[in-house]
Amino acid sequence: MTPAPAPEPASLPDRLRGVFAAEQITETHISWVFLEREHVYKVKKPVDLGFLDFRTLARRRHFCEEEVRLNRRLAPDTYLGVKEIKRKGRTVEVAVWMRRLPAELMLDRLVAEGRADTALMERIGRVIADFHVTAAHGRAISHFGSRKVVERNWRENFTQTRRLPPEVLRPDVRDGVRAWVARFLRDNARRFTDRIRARRIRDCHGDLQAQHICCPDPIRIYDCIEFNHRFRYGDTAGEIAFLAMDLDVLGRPDLAMDFVNAYLDAGGDYAAVPLLDFYRAYRAWVRGKVLGMQGEARYARAHDYFALAASYTAPRPTPRLTVMTGLMGSGKTTAARRVSREDAIIVRTDAVRRQVAGVPWHHRDGAGFGEGLYTPEMTERTYARCLEIARDLLAARWSVVLDGVYGRRAERDAARALAKEVGVPVQVLWCDPPEAVLRERLRRRAARATDLSEGREDLLDAQKARYERPEGEPDVVKSEGASAAPSDASPR
Repeated sequence: MTPAPAPEPASLPDRLRGVFAAEQITETHISWVFLEREHVYKVKKPVDLGFLDFRTLARRRHFCEEEVRLNRRLAPDTYLGVKEIKRKGRTVEVAVWMRRLPAELMLDRLVAEGRADTALMERIGRVIADFHVTAAHGRAISHFGSRKVVERNWRENFTQTRRLPPEVLRPDVRDGVRAWVARFLRDNARRFTDRIRARRIRDCHGDLQAQHICCPDPIRIYDCIEFNHRFRYGDTAGEIAFLAMDLDVLGRPDLAMDFVNAYLDAGGDYAAVPLLDFYRAYRAWVRGKVLGMQGEARYARAHDYFALAASYTAPRPTPRLTVMTGLMGSGKTTAARRVSREDAIIVRTDAVRRQVAGVPWHHRDGAGFGEGLYTPEMTERTYARCLEIARDLLAARWSVVLDGVYGRRAERDAARALAKEVGVPVQVLWCDPPEAVLRERLRRRAARATDLSEGREDLLDAQKARYERPEGEPDVVKSEGASAAPSDASPR
């Protein structure tokens, strides 16, 4: 039985009445959205809000076409085109035409229902990392990541929120965040320049919230910003900070760290990490501003976002260095993820090895022990690079987990020396389960092509012969390893 069409809102203009047989109609400040059984039609309102101008049909058509073009980057089979709405043979309106996505697989809903896990965040992190690699960049785009533009954006935020009542934005919170932002911009001027030189300013999504991520296979990410370059062009660090902040709001900072670490594994942009608190504070402040401007009904939520922004400006605790060690299949990565959920960055040798070699994260070497990407020379370069990354992150007061075999005493001692150099505590976490467990895990891993590790059962004996067990070394905590490998199941 076909459900009755949803009642049309009073604000709907006559030219749109009776056009769609929508089961549901939602209205925002800039659009009407008509949800049919299999399709969605989105019509832009003829409004001028300063940051967007949809007043003419020609402009609405242009931005509908832009919305389709840009969103096809991350949801190619979802955005079907632009529909002309005609009356008496004349086009009176246009609409973005989309395939309807399953509401039960939206990330915010999966998080709320406890159905989001590490494996899902890993998939999302890899999708975003791959997207950022191919996203457009250039001089005009890089301008939006400059210290000058970022400072102007913050100044605008402070100006636009100065009239909010103190029950929404306390003066001490506003003044404290403003002072922190000024210090950060002054003390980290070189980071913004380095980000431009590294081509990390890209044509991004611009609105990477959990509600805009649908999680079938493959993942679709939709509803990017199409109407204003300024809101979409920016540092990729700001984009990943947006989703991390949103997951914090949803009460799952552990999933936020899973996402960030998966993104770093796939993309290698560890220089983004020292900017994450800065951009998380920025994104939270913008959300508070938008909600605060919507009136008293949203004041409580706006207050919470401003408080969250302030929390990101608090001094970070003393960082720590954790070094994983153990044979392939011993559960090191699973244990490392558990440690990382306490606000630590994982520097994984399996990922860094590919980055050093200049091959993508999904590259599979398939070589024998000590061959291909795993020659002694390549391993030495990989471990040296891991220490470089760890040094920079620890100096920025982020805790680090070095996740790899670290099978030689010299490799572990090098990590201990680094910890002493930068003045942080160190712990070596030794995963040492029974051999039968190792072999079973390696057999299960062989069936999962998505794992970065290329450890195989036929390589285990060769690795055992060369592994220097850390018995009697300082700072070692022994574990039989994680009880199981992380699930690779995902919502379907």
